Amino acid sequence: MNHHEKVEHLKELARQLRCPEGDEGIQTGEHMNVNNAGMTARTLEKLQAAERVLEIGPGNAQHAAQVLEKVKHYYAVDISETMVTEARQRNAVWIEQGRVHVEHIDGQHLPFPDAFFDEIFTVNTIYFWPEPLAYLEEMYRCLKPGGRLLLAFATQDFMEHLPFTQYGFELYSINTANDLLTQARFSVSDVHQEDEEILSNAGHAVVRTFVIVSAQK
Repeated sequence: MNHHEKVEHLKELARQLRCPEGDEGIQTGEHMNVNNAGMTARTLEKLQAAERVLEIGPGNAQHAAQVLEKVKHYYAVDISETMVTEARQRNAVWIEQGRVHVEHIDGQHLPFPDAFFDEIFTVNTIYFWPEPLAYLEEMYRCLKPGGRLLLAFATQDFMEHLPFTQYGFELYSINTANDLLTQARFSVSDVHQEDEEILSNAGHAVVRTFVIVSAQK
C-alpha cells in the first residue's frame, strides 16, 4: 500500500467510525461493540434506576438489554441510518413492547421535549460533534432538573497517537471536556479514569486511557 492508498484508507476508516454506512458500516458497528465494550460496561454501571434514559450514538445497540435492567424506557439516537436500522432490527421485541425507541438524528438537535430524560449517556461520540457547546446545551435542555449526563471518551493523550484521528476527529483532555460542560451550565460531579487493553484497528494490542465524566443539571 503506497502513501496515497494508506491516507485514503485512514480517511475511510475515520469516516466509518464517525458515521457507519452500508455493509462496511455494519462491520464497523460490530468492531465498535468489541472495542467499546469496556467503556460501555463502565458507563452502564453508573446508570441509576430511571423512567427514561437517552443514549447518543448507540451503534447497533446490542447492549439495550443491559440498559433495560435499570431503566423503563431506553431512547437511542444516531446520525447513522445504517446503525439505526441495525439497532431497530436487534431490538425489535423491545421496540414492539414500547420500551426501546431508536431515532435517526442530524447530530446537532435532539427531537425531545424539555426536561424529558432522567439521564443521558454517550460513549465515544464527542469527537464528532460539529458544535460541541450547542449540543451539550441541547442535552442540558432535555434533562430533568437534577438529571445527569455521563460522557465517556478516550483521552487526547491516547487518541492523538492513532493515525486516523487526524481526519475529522476533535480530541479532548479531561480539562477541556470539563470546561465545555461548565460552559453548558453542567456541574461536574465525578471523573472516572481507567486504562484498558484493546485491539487497535490494525489488530495490535494497545492500552487506552478513557474517562467517564458525570455532570449534573
